[in-house]
Amino acid sequence: MNRILRSTQAVLALAFAASLAAQATHTQLFPAVSPAPRSGLHGVSDGSGMLVFGGITVSSPMAFSNEMWRFDGTTWTNLTPAQSPPARDWYASSYDLGRGRYVLFGGRVLSGTAGVDIGDTWEFDGTTWTQATPAVSPSARRWTAMCYDATLGKTVLFGGSANGTTFHGDTWTWDGTAWTQLTPATSPSPRARGWLEWDFVRNRAIYYGGKNTTANTALAETWSWDGSTWSQITTTVAPGWNAGNGLISYGMTFDVLRDRIVLFGGTRTTGGVSNLTYEFTGSDWLLHNTGGLVGRTGPAVAFVAATGKTYTFGGYNGSAFAGDTFEYQTDDWPAYTSFGAGCAGPGGVPTLGNTASPWLGETHHTAIGGLDPASLCFGLIGFSNTLWSGGALPFPLQFLYAQTAANCQLLVSPDTSLFLPNVAGSADLAIGLPNNVTLLGLALHVQAAQLDPTLALSVSGGATLTLGAK
Repeated sequence: MNRILRSTQAVLALAFAASLAAQATHTQLFPAVSPAPRSGLHGVSDGSGMLVFGGITVSSPMAFSNEMWRFDGTTWTNLTPAQSPPARDWYASSYDLGRGRYVLFGGRVLSGTAGVDIGDTWEFDGTTWTQATPAVSPSARRWTAMCYDATLGKTVLFGGSANGTTFHGDTWTWDGTAWTQLTPATSPSPRARGWLEWDFVRNRAIYYGGKNTTANTALAETWSWDGSTWSQITTTVAPGWNAGNGLISYGMTFDVLRDRIVLFGGTRTTGGVSNLTYEFTGSDWLLHNTGGLVGRTGPAVAFVAATGKTYTFGGYNGSAFAGDTFEYQTDDWPAYTSFGAGCAGPGGVPTLGNTASPWLGETHHTAIGGLDPASLCFGLIGFSNTLWSGGALPFPLQFLYAQTAANCQLLVSPDTSLFLPNVAGSADLAIGLPNNVTLLGLALHVQAAQLDPTLALSVSGGATLTLGAK
């Protein structure tokens, strides 16, 4: 069903000769005002901006921040009120979409000249901080992973470490009033220094890597949380650095537009800081980008839906704290555009429906409906919607099929015609799109046709697929 035949096959087959995939890229921004350089951060989005709290600003003697900053894609704004949580780094944070609250838990605060773990809970409504005083809480810890669970409508917390020596494997939820410890049937082993990020397409959270020893021995496991239990996902690729798999202290977020979890930076046992960007497709990791900004640990990374971009701020670059800001997104967007009108058959007018964007390297599906269950269905794929071998388009099909209505028109050049199984009046036109930059911006035009038992022909309107790259 997804085989590309004749001239379509000849053109697209050329793309298999080289697999130089286009990629989203990191671009440095230069806002007029920025937070001071810092690391040990976690970035979250409120939908229209990235929120960043605290972080370590000086390593010796240690100094922490308690500032709250927000970046809208252009401007950094200091939102820090007079009353704020104690300064800290390596905290956990999330944004509760249901209640419109930034949630902060734990981390490392300064006691004298040493960092000590804390287990307090705070919420920020955009103006004011409020400390919560629940009867029960997770124990004091740093390097904890936390995100908003859209299935439960609560914040979920996993793992962390006490003083960097004791590791936790517990799972908790926060509803704005109370912490509740859960007892899932399956859980990852105790670990810390990884991140948890919610996948809004598959309704699950993803946790990668982390560590469970006092050495920086990074784990290379991928786990998912579905709101009730944990499941390990077996992947062929495991993000890593310096020829080793596994990462700690990276930044991670979910790009809703491209349906990818984006992971940047981090480190592992072999030392040094990573400048690699990996992406999780839902089933496996891809090494997607190998540069664009200096490697670092502990950066703030968040996807902002209002701008459609991922932002990275700060981190430790191996020698100093960073205070730079980057955006990350593809410049090669796909498009699906309908055109023309169909004509009716016994089952009505065949329809085309876009089920996903036409990205290179993926299979694009066009849903066909409005079919007579007894008719034969064909998918037409062409490189033009203005010309075909018979002349100009649109072309009246009545000249070819006398039993066809006068308003039935061929809208695309039929360079490929595919017989499609008709299942209860619906069919699927699947087109495998090779992953190659030479096809960026290529326009493929599609149309559906049905031949009913009386040999009358009816067709759908047309659609143009403009190919893009993630």
